[in-house]
Amino acid sequence: MIGNWSKPVLYDLTRTSRRASVPQHLAQLVPESSGTYAIFRSGKFNLFDALLDIGECGPRPNSKPHGLRGRLATNVPHSASEKIARDLRSGDIVEALSVVWIETPSKDSAKELQDALITLFRLDCSKQPRYNGKREHHPHPDIFRPAYLRLKVLTGCLENQ
Repeated sequence: MIGNWSKPVLYDLTRTSRRASVPQHLAQLVPESSGTYAIFRSGKFNLFDALLDIGECGPRPNSKPHGLRGRLATNVPHSASEKIARDLRSGDIVEALSVVWIETPSKDSAKELQDALITLFRLDCSKQPRYNGKREHHPHPDIFRPAYLRLKVLTGCLENQ
């Protein structure tokens, strides 16, 4: 069982020049649980241009903060955020970025949701999201179609249904 997507939160370079992250004054909004997240550009009307990265995170018990907050709201880089930060600095990305997430009961369920969302994205767009280099696959992605459709609404690429 997965929850609902969070409200979009600004995702920018105010915390560090090495990676994009949630601004410090908003960091407490990000939970310390397992989950799946999506980073997207504001003001785009097609999903391929809007959605940049779909990721997942487990509980991260040996680091502080834990879970999604440890992935999205700290100074610790991960490959996609470093690439996003580089492209923001170079001007390849000029739009404001936002991030949304869904809390999940475990890292395994977060990974399953990530794989399904990437599979559905690839079915829609014929390509991976821009910063998802590894080709993920889910054998039954339609189970997660409601979460995918809601993500499309949050990115502005589908009218609210």
